[in-house]
Amino acid sequence: MEISDFVTVDRVIPRLAASNKRHVLRELAHGAARSASLDPDKVYAALLEREDSTTIGLGRGTAVPHAMIEGLASTLGIFARLRSPVDFGAVDGLPADLVVMILSPMGEERTLLRALSCVARRLRTPDLTARLRTATDVDALYAILTSDSWAEPVGGIGDGARHQV
Repeated sequence: MEISDFVTVDRVIPRLAASNKRHVLRELAHGAARSASLDPDKVYAALLEREDSTTIGLGRGTAVPHAMIEGLASTLGIFARLRSPVDFGAVDGLPADLVVMILSPMGEERTLLRALSCVARRLRTPDLTARLRTATDVDALYAILTSDSWAEPVGGIGDGARHQV
């Protein structure tokens, strides 16, 4: 599974203004509701319920709120870069300014876990998160989030794995 399987460019918010965690969750719930014709209050309630039972702050300024939603046809994600960091209860105590919300259809725990794992792997890369924090537009944010096209090529002349003699 790749992030591009559930986050589309129209679900990237480059500067979300929110004063606290609940405000962020409310804004993301409304975005998901518009995108998938869902009830925003039900999405918000599901996010709050899940948030009460587990930590959604990954650390290093990132958070991944998530929930399973009745009536959702397929996994849906929204990426938001916050104007001001918000406390999501991460173990390292750092507030988050990069948030990926993941919604999965009810009963599809494995799909939700795969999506969470995919996002966690991407967001633990310091160079990637630094680039997300400095990207200037939606297209750049999406490219950085979903591909490795921004990364420097690994290896070079003398790299035994790539250049056999």
